[in-house]
Amino acid sequence: MVAFLFKLPDIGEGVVEGELTKWLVEDGQAVAEDTPLFEVLTDKVSAVIPSPRKGTVVVRHFKEGDMVPVGAVVVTIDEAAGATHPAPEPESAQKPPKTAAQASTVTATLVHLPPVAQRAPDERVRAAPATRKLAREMGVELFEVPGTGEEGRVTRDDVMAWAQRVAQGTSKPAAAPEPPPSPAQQPPTSARPAPKPIERGPDESRERLKGLRKRIHAKMRESKDIAAHFTYVDEVDFTAINEMRTALERFGVRATFLPFVLKAVCLALKKPEFRYLNASVDDAAGEIVVKHRCHIGVAAATDAGLVVPVVKDADQLSMRQLVDEVKRLGEGARDGKLAAEDMSGSTFTITSLGKLGGMFATPIINYPEAAILGLHKVEKRPVVVGDQIVIRERMYMSCSFDHRLIDGHVGAAFVQAVKGYLEEPVSMMVELV
Repeated sequence: MVAFLFKLPDIGEGVVEGELTKWLVEDGQAVAEDTPLFEVLTDKVSAVIPSPRKGTVVVRHFKEGDMVPVGAVVVTIDEAAGATHPAPEPESAQKPPKTAAQASTVTATLVHLPPVAQRAPDERVRAAPATRKLAREMGVELFEVPGTGEEGRVTRDDVMAWAQRVAQGTSKPAAAPEPPPSPAQQPPTSARPAPKPIERGPDESRERLKGLRKRIHAKMRESKDIAAHFTYVDEVDFTAINEMRTALERFGVRATFLPFVLKAVCLALKKPEFRYLNASVDDAAGEIVVKHRCHIGVAAATDAGLVVPVVKDADQLSMRQLVDEVKRLGEGARDGKLAAEDMSGSTFTITSLGKLGGMFATPIINYPEAAILGLHKVEKRPVVVGDQIVIRERMYMSCSFDHRLIDGHVGAAFVQAVKGYLEEPVSMMVELV
């Protein structure tokens, strides 16, 4: 027997384990290269993992429902039991690598991954797709980066460390770190006490935290533990926006309120005085990381839980493009058909409860972002305009900020700026001229 030990690949995006939700093969089954082996659910995506080799399944090392660490052997394949391996093709005859679109046609939470044996153009480098993307964005050549991961794999930390050394004018290994400060020098920490188990009762059932719900659980706790939340609420008149929506329908464009809010938010974020709302705090480095591009996350409810697809470079899109992108992401989230890259990289988030919006809420920041805008229900209300009582379409907006970074008056001014654009949509056109 020529045993091939197939390990759970690094799916990227910081994933360290996944739940094996379904086996797609049986012991003794012959498999070809690219045959789907199993489905795995992580806190990011649900992925179908294909076989990188041809042979026969000998042992499945995990059961459905087991949590599998990245790098653990999931299945043993006997390569000798299948057809003999063809001789490798000469380099000139090899197929070109798959494009990102071919390799990851995923949606909201379903990713079909390429076989592990298949590599990007430089096959000497072992790195996850997310790591390769980070390297491209930072202008780092992966072949130059010494990998510290398993079997020399290049990790995100390796790329970040290498980029920092290059920025400092040296590609030599960093000097040994200084010893940690003594306990007297270390800042005080306020670690939360370990949660106490809840006593079991006779009239209850229990479900294990897993997949997307486990991810939401961790992200919400992280945000509340680190960011100093405060929320500002104001009421916005959407009458003019609704009139503009009606006008657009005459030109065949059906738009919700969201694209208009996206445009207003982007215009406000680009103002210098509001740059910290499109930023993060790097606590480890003691630095404020200001983002120069507006990637707006749009929280969407699905049957599996809350997901946040991202409108990339929203500030660069026209109103028609925003309408189309919001529609694409919304449909993809509902149908489970978003690419993995559609779910990452947000710099600011908008969340909406739609028709269930109530009066207002206090949204939780999508950490490590610095702010989140909550939209609620638009409804007709009597208001005083001049000296008359008139019916207007109104909505409460609630914006939560990280008070460590954003002062109260700055957060309030940001909401007022967004409100101004929405109540007088022509002002958005003036900004774009």
